[in-house]
Amino acid sequence: MGLWRSFFANKNTVISFLFIFVTSCNSQNNGLSGTSEDDLNENNSSTNPVLANYDLIRHDDFGFFDARNWSKGLTHGADESIRMIWNKSTGGEHLLNDNYDGYLLDDNVYVSDGLLFLENRKETIQGTDPVGQFDYTTGWINSLQKINFNGTQKGVYIEIRAQFPKGDKVWPAIWLIDDSTNRGWPPEIDIWEYFGRFFNTNRTDEMFMRYIYGLWNDKKDHSVPIENFQETYSAFNQFYTYGFLWTKDRMSWYIDDQLVHTKTKGVEVPSADWPDKPMCLVINNGLMRVVSDENTTFPNALVLDYIKIYEDNN
Repeated sequence: MGLWRSFFANKNTVISFLFIFVTSCNSQNNGLSGTSEDDLNENNSSTNPVLANYDLIRHDDFGFFDARNWSKGLTHGADESIRMIWNKSTGGEHLLNDNYDGYLLDDNVYVSDGLLFLENRKETIQGTDPVGQFDYTTGWINSLQKINFNGTQKGVYIEIRAQFPKGDKVWPAIWLIDDSTNRGWPPEIDIWEYFGRFFNTNRTDEMFMRYIYGLWNDKKDHSVPIENFQETYSAFNQFYTYGFLWTKDRMSWYIDDQLVHTKTKGVEVPSADWPDKPMCLVINNGLMRVVSDENTTFPNALVLDYIKIYEDNN
């Protein structure tokens, strides 16, 4: 543990490289869209995806864990009745569902020298909710009823500077869920969802950009992966800026200000299923239950340097 913390001990010593990528990946279902940057009303630089009429409304550089913005785990820190929807049979307050293999602990979420760590650890623990023995622990945060937005009603751009862990078993994600009073599922926007190995298949090292919609018992899914993600970006030991733009008719994904994917209302996603609810952030490290850990180093962490949220001022 000490070695892990010391590796990231001072973010000011982390050497930052600028890579200009035009990423073109294909999946068995979809290819990455090649939407031009020219239709963006850019400011500050020629590649800046933040629109000129967008204002910075929230900025957390993780000098400390700010409970005004975040709660640990699956519930609201001050009101446990406000919570994510976990599986009634296999989940609980410390496990979303049995696809995951790590018991959620507050201790696995910590700030060190201006960096937020969400850590996976290999350790045995006796769980209470759900009850059972777990061989791993993990760290999650959420912004339930603290930070939420509806990009369809007022455009929003989210920018996060982060490092993602690598290894077959890891399953970290930055995603959005319904944060309305009568919370439902779907919708879910998986902004950045990394699979070291995609369940018990031969597919490895993929970063998904996904939108889940429809009904809970009849869900639809538009997913596009960046294949060979860690091989291409070495994102486990380098920080990149991960951006996501959500407007009334478009969702666009960026890495270091370079467009890597777009979903358009009425094209990739049916117009009637476009997200139009207040949504909050969930940011987690994770572990895939059906994947062995033989190619995964512990502890490992999803590390955040900062998060910025911009909103259309019109």
